[in-house]
Formats: sequence, C-alpha cells, structure tokens
Amino acid sequence: MTKQGPNPEQVRAALERVVASPGFAEAGRLPTFLKYLVETELAGERDRLKESVLGVEVFQRDAGFDPRTDPIVRVEARRLRSRLEEYYAGSGKDDEVRLLLPKGGYVPVFETARPADAPSKQAEALTPMPKGWRLAAIIAGLAAAGILLGYLQSTYMKKIRQAPAATVAVMPFANVGGDPENEYFSDGLTEEIIDRLGRVPGLKVVGRSVMAQFRGKNASLDEIASRLGASVVVEGSVRRQGERLRVVARLAKASDGSSLWSQTYDRRMKDVFAIQDEIAQSVANALRVQVRGEGAASPPRRTTQNIEAYNLYLRGRQQANLYSADGMRRAIGYYQEALKLDPEFAPAQAGLSTSYSIAGYYWLLPAAEAWPNARAAAQRAIALDPTLGDAYASLGLGLAFYEWNWSEAEASLRKAIEVDDSSAIAHGVYAGTVLLPELRLDEADREFKKALELDPVLSFVNFTYAFALQAAGRYEDSIQQYKRTIELKGIHPDMYWDYGMALGFAKRYGEAREAMRKSRQERGEKSLELRGLEAFFAGDVNTARRDAPLVEKAAIEGREQKMDTARLWAMLGEKDKALEWIGKAIDVREPQAIWVLADPRFRSLRGDPRHDALVRRVGLVPHKRAD
Repeated sequence: MTKQGPNPEQVRAALERVVASPGFAEAGRLPTFLKYLVETELAGERDRLKESVLGVEVFQRDAGFDPRTDPIVRVEARRLRSRLEEYYAGSGKDDEVRLLLPKGGYVPVFETARPADAPSKQAEALTPMPKGWRLAAIIAGLAAAGILLGYLQSTYMKKIRQAPAATVAVMPFANVGGDPENEYFSDGLTEEIIDRLGRVPGLKVVGRSVMAQFRGKNASLDEIASRLGASVVVEGSVRRQGERLRVVARLAKASDGSSLWSQTYDRRMKDVFAIQDEIAQSVANALRVQVRGEGAASPPRRTTQNIEAYNLYLRGRQQANLYSADGMRRAIGYYQEALKLDPEFAPAQAGLSTSYSIAGYYWLLPAAEAWPNARAAAQRAIALDPTLGDAYASLGLGLAFYEWNWSEAEASLRKAIEVDDSSAIAHGVYAGTVLLPELRLDEADREFKKALELDPVLSFVNFTYAFALQAAGRYEDSIQQYKRTIELKGIHPDMYWDYGMALGFAKRYGEAREAMRKSRQERGEKSLELRGLEAFFAGDVNTARRDAPLVEKAAIEGREQKMDTARLWAMLGEKDKALEWIGKAIDVREPQAIWVLADPRFRSLRGDPRHDALVRRVGLVPHKRAD
C-alpha cells in the first residue's frame, strides 16, 4: 500500500513553524528560499526548480545568470539543508510533517514522521519469535551504538559551541586594476565586512586600523597569526569597472593557509550590500557560528540602498581617516553630498558629526558653525539608528568640547559603550573627552587601555593616551607611548609637537628640538626655527621669553589661540598673564579651554583661587596642586 503524504495545508503549516523558529528567523534569505521551493512544488511547477531559474527569481541575479560562474544557489542550498537538519534535531524534533531538501537537486520532499513510540509492524512480528533473539540483540546493539554516537556528537557540538570565540582578521581587500580612484571602495568594502562580522556573537574581529598596517605588504598568514592572535583570515580582492563589480573572497586557517571557504561574486554595483552580507554569513557558517545568536534579533543597522550615496560615504570616511585639515574639509563635503541623496543614511550623519567636531576643535571651521552642525547630525543619526554607537560618541564629543556639558557628554559616551562595547573609538573618546579633562586619571587610564586592547593602532587613541600620561606627570612613560604612536600612519602633526613637549618636561632638550622641527615640517612651515613654547621645551628659555609679546599680538589678531598664549606665560612663570589669557579663551569658548585643568603646562596654577574660578567656568571641579 502506498504511503500517504501530508496534504498542502499540513505542508504550509509545517513551513510556517520552520521559518518562525529562532534558527531560521535570523538566517538571512533562507526563509524566502525555502518558501519559494515549497510553494513552487505545491503549485506543480517543478520545472522552475532549476538552478538557472532560482538564481534569477530568488537571488535577484540578472537574466544572463550563469550557475557555472556564480554558485550562489548551490551555496544557499547547502546552508538550507544544514539549517533544516539542525531544526529537526532540535526544536522541530517532534514535528509531524517534515520538509526535506535531498542532495543533488532543488525539489523539496514532504514527509509525515512516524511517532517515536509507535512500534513498527516489523518489530511486532519479531517480538513473539523465540529464535529472533539474535536479530533482536543485533538491533539492540545497533540502537545502543546509535545512542552512544548521538551522545558523542552532541557532546562534541556542545564543546564547539562552548569553545573560545574564533579571532578573525579581515585583510585589506586588494584594489585589482590599480585605479587609485577605486582605492576608497576596496577600503570601504573591507571596513563594512569587519563591521558586519563584529556584530556576530561568537566571533572576535581584529579592528580595522590594526589591519591597515598590512596594506600593500605581502605578510604571511603565519606572521598575521603571531602578531594578531588570529585563528582565521579573510582576504580578497575587488575589481570595479563602471557598474560591474567582481569580488573574490577567501576564508583561510592562519595556521596552515588551508581554505575553509572561498567565493567569487560577479555582480552589479547595486548588489554590493548583498555581497557584504553574504561574505559575513558565509564566514559565520564556515566557523559554525549562528549569526546574531539565538533569541530576539537585534535591530538592523541603518544603511542606504542608494549606491551613489554609499560611494560618497566611503569617500568621506577615507578622507576623515587622513586626519588632516584638507581631509576633514573634503570629508564634510562628501558626507553632505551623500545625505542629499539619502537624508536617512545614519552612518553618514554620524560621520558628518564627527568631522564637524574635529574641524571645530582644530580651528578649521568657526566654532559657531562647527558645533551646532555636529550636534544636529549626531542627534539625527541617533534618531535614525539608536544602535549606532558612533552616533552617541559623536554627540558626546560635541557636548564635551563645545557645550562643556560634562554630565550629558558622559551619559552619551557611556551609551556608546553600552550599545557597542567592542568599539575602541567609544572607549577612547570617553577617556579623552570626559575623563581626562576632568582629571579622573585612573579611570581614563583604564579606558585608554581598554581602547588599545581592542584596537592597538588607532592613532588618535594612542596620541591622546600619551598626552594623558603627561597630565599624570609620567613623562618617561609618555615618551615611550609617543614613540609607539610615531610608528603608526595617519598621525596628526600635533603629535610631534606634544612629543617634543614630553621630551622637554623630561629635560631631553636635544630630542625635543628635533621633534618640534619635525612638527613644523609636517605642518608645511617654511622655517624650521623654533619659536615661543617650541623654543622653551627645546631648552631655549630666552627665545621663548623674547617671542612672548609676538605670540600675544598674534592671539589678539586671531592668528594664534588664546590658550597657547596662556600656556607660554604659565611656563615662563607669569601667572597673572597666564590666568588673564585663560579667561579670554573661555570668554570666546575656545575648544582648547577644556584643558584648563588637565594640561600639564598649567600645573603650577592649580590651587590658585583665580584658577579654581576659571576651572568652574568650564564646568569642571578644581583640584589641588600636585606636588
């Protein structure tokens, strides 16, 4: 007698249970894929269940889709079979109707499972047979072996799940073709993949700036593994020709270089977001990690579907990472153009906010223009995506540097850490813009170390931590930290200046002179002759004193910051003039005024009631003079 299969209503009910399960709810396109297969089979249209058709109708490939060069359907089918097996081995083990996808094809099979406790007719026939004991013993033995194997497999899988998180290093994707115009795109693709993998529970991902040190170098996987502690490496290349895109990606063991997964994507530019998701998903699958874990899904990161807006965003991020005056100005322009095309692109809003903040701090834009725009962009980014840590960090930066609203700044930066504790930027900005200006040195030290543990080569964190060590009077430690920072790329010219200051405090005047000259050279100054504070820290006090009136005049004319004039007078021992110029800086809300308490050049002023009053004007709490 032919076995009766489930009816369409039973199949559809089973389908709904499967796709609503935790393992499928967060499985990307797998629920859509499964629904298509089931409904097409139920409709009697089996001729549409072919790889060439599925690629177009399910995975949005072009009409010319060729399965021989693009294995997307086969890859997703393997994922689907694996996910179904996991479902029926777990939460779906008692389902009466099962949906199966046999290997070698795309036609689903619908089965009615036999209740586990219902004896088969074969077993009933064997039970009363005295001479069947040998067969019964064999069956019992096989059953026992099956139970043992099942237990061992379960134990093995449990150990895998409980094993330490895999550490993934995403190498900078190579820009194939050599067109410098496309360099920003390959950089952006690398960073987006790092970001997506960083949100996968069970994976530890090496930070983007850490990986930047390997750009253009033929580092071996052994070297990467030893230097970064990575167990697996993602590497690849990008070729962009007009609207066509080819991305080659590979996941390899760092220990021996053997491939765990590889894929070539030949797509249109509009598919770049899908490519990023597929690479992250494939890496997670290869490492047997469930994307976003079990339970409720985290809100999706706000992105854009406008390719041109995305390109402009990548260009803006590339320019901002240069950390130069021209780079910040160009970054603001690119972010603004991206937001004209998609005003709801949250990461572009956050990037615009940070660029405005930095431009205002370094006098690249008037504070009255920079800070209000920075705050508005950060608030807009948060409204669009409350899970975007960079947006809270950008808001905290402005609240501290311009509004001097320290409690709200701290709350915003703590929120940035709460939504993304793995963000080195969030920890570093919290340390540098709240804890350090408030002279909470022990807390700042912990946050700086946490940031550098997450991302050891993030230049602004290294730079600011070195300054924090100066604020604590640890000049030799500061010097060593500056030396480590010098080895990094993308450092601001001020870093050399501050390095010279640390050397001057340590009375290493010859080295201080060279560092100050290097700072002038990096800023494009025509003369390498040291002036004012530069000369002071190089041991030339007479020149510093001679230049003081000229520095004052430049500050009056707006060519020099008032805080720098105050610093020079303080180091020359002229307290009255130093306090006068600090007051003038606060009057016009100079960004540098936030360092009135922490700046080591003002250490001699601490404890003076007039200095205490100035500290309070900035919203900070005075400290006694350190011995």
